[in-house]
Amino acid sequence: MKKLILCDLDNTLLPIITQEEFARMWFTDIAQVFSDHGLEPSVAIRAMNDGVRAMIFNNGDKRNIDRFFEVACRASGYSRAQIQPVLDDYYTGSFSNVRRITRENPYAPQIAALMSEKARYAVIATMPLFPIEACAMRMGWVGLRAGMFDHVTTCNTSSYCKPNPLYYAEIMKRFGASAEETLMIGNDVREDMQPCEQLGIDTFLVTEHIITHGLDYARFRQGGYPELIDYLKTV
Repeated sequence: MKKLILCDLDNTLLPIITQEEFARMWFTDIAQVFSDHGLEPSVAIRAMNDGVRAMIFNNGDKRNIDRFFEVACRASGYSRAQIQPVLDDYYTGSFSNVRRITRENPYAPQIAALMSEKARYAVIATMPLFPIEACAMRMGWVGLRAGMFDHVTTCNTSSYCKPNPLYYAEIMKRFGASAEETLMIGNDVREDMQPCEQLGIDTFLVTEHIITHGLDYARFRQGGYPELIDYLKTV
């Protein structure tokens, strides 16, 4: 039994047709919402790009969301009070369009149940660029609820992003877990496997929707959803 089991969301529990299409829809739809709120879409999208990049390279001195607004407001000239309602509207509304490029995963509820059964704490360790509303919406598409887990990493709770090993260290610190007491489940060799390997965290690489970035992954414990379920039963 582990003290802490982490599991990635996108393309691990939630299959997405392509990450590129996800990004295209994200920025296209959010540009429309900016326009609906009377803000210049081209300026806002440039600010979004800069703000998201700032979150990805955040150094831990503030939460990702605060880093985002620091950079996005400076890049656009808009205030946080102007941008925040746009994001709230988007992430509770047209963000749902992303569902069109996702697939069902009947294994997700069983994996979630085993995570809670086999660890003291179960966490969705998703790239923390989104608020909880967007994370909960995506989880719902595969039959999951945020309340099924002890924590979901979001832009409001994380101070780093993948593949920075400190992203994982921050979660372990939150739950008082050591690397030896932790398991990470993911599909991305660079973002999930390698940083956890650096920290000494046990890993399982889900191969159905694997993203390798051209990196070697033979050394990682791996398999499809049935193999993951079998492995979790032994933890």
